[in-house]
Amino acid sequence: MRGGALKRLVLIFIALPLLFVIALLFVKMRWKFSKPHHAVQQTVGSQTIASNITVTAISPSANTPSGQSAPLLGETILRDYANTNFPPENDLTLMSHLMDNSLLLLKSAANRPLSANEDWADLFRGRSTAREEFLPPQHIALNAEGELIDRWATPLFFHALGGGRYEIRSAGPDKTLWTDDDLERGYDGRFRRGLDVTNLVAPPFR
Repeated sequence: MRGGALKRLVLIFIALPLLFVIALLFVKMRWKFSKPHHAVQQTVGSQTIASNITVTAISPSANTPSGQSAPLLGETILRDYANTNFPPENDLTLMSHLMDNSLLLLKSAANRPLSANEDWADLFRGRSTAREEFLPPQHIALNAEGELIDRWATPLFFHALGGGRYEIRSAGPDKTLWTDDDLERGYDGRFRRGLDVTNLVAPPFR
């Protein structure tokens, strides 16, 4: 009898701590799941889409003075366009971003043949069927004739490769296209200078 009673006491002493731990875990879990869940809202300024196209979401600026409209999407994207603190490559990259954004926002525009400078200039100035304006008439990227220009005030050359791929070429400081100081941004984001006649159709950058 004594041996049986001793065994029961030992079992009780072993079981009590285990029961205490189980009860503690049970209380903790009930407290955790009884807390209210609040949805967390985040404002996303830009969203990266597959194929490395960045969509820039513009919300009305809190710093916009009363009575003045918020800047257009193109004004925001081209904020540093022709800024001499940055190299010319920056201008062509910004222009490419505006092209990508406008096509993503205006699905109907993607079905239109967009190749020449005037096609893109019309799209950015709200002369498409959607009437969505991306740039004001007086902008550093536009000349008096409504053409898209580089930092040397020369009209840009746009080359459509098909499949939503485009090249943008600046005539460079000499303001003459197809010379050694030309700067071109390829559809893959890489740059080349001068004229490579072997790569006029679909330029794989070397």
